[in-house]
Amino acid sequence: MSGGALPSLDKRREWEERQRTSAGPRAPEPSVVEMLDLLPRGFALDVAAGTGRHSLMLARAGFNVVSIDYAEPALRTLQSIARAERLPVWPFAADLSAFQLPRARFDAILNLNFLDRALVPRLIDALRPGGALLFDTFLIDQAATGHPRNPDFMLRHYELRDMLNAMDLVRYREGIVAYPDGKSAWRAAALAIRRGAS
Repeated sequence: MSGGALPSLDKRREWEERQRTSAGPRAPEPSVVEMLDLLPRGFALDVAAGTGRHSLMLARAGFNVVSIDYAEPALRTLQSIARAERLPVWPFAADLSAFQLPRARFDAILNLNFLDRALVPRLIDALRPGGALLFDTFLIDQAATGHPRNPDFMLRHYELRDMLNAMDLVRYREGIVAYPDGKSAWRAAALAIRRGAS
């Protein structure tokens, strides 16, 4: 889901319809391409995975991936692609606001284009010590473009850094990201490691 935490029923239906009519996974976000090799290999979680553009990339790079989203049409698309390619991806339909994540289970977690501030401590807790969280979503500056519109779903400047202050920050950036198709977006991205013995 792009930019929301607790969708209304109407928003959920709208998202599911978009996924149902989608042509399939888009290209991965540039931050994932850039930081993939910095993620510890093993068991990964893709938060709000949609049709799985990042899940598939992780699986092709050797990760075992759990892909969580509430849009079942999107997960069916992902499951079909993963089966066809025999990739270790397990789509899972759940509302992350209510779903209990396991503690210290994942080597890597990706949170892209999704902002639920209350979820962040639970994501950190779900990482094994030494595990990595790659978090990348819209900055408040993006509101000027009209998508997303709700400031609750956009980070304030340096907010992401503050949200991850209990972790070791490996990479951090804020600013405009240019895409190959000529579009651009205001984003904040971070790669952080959970402290503790590996």
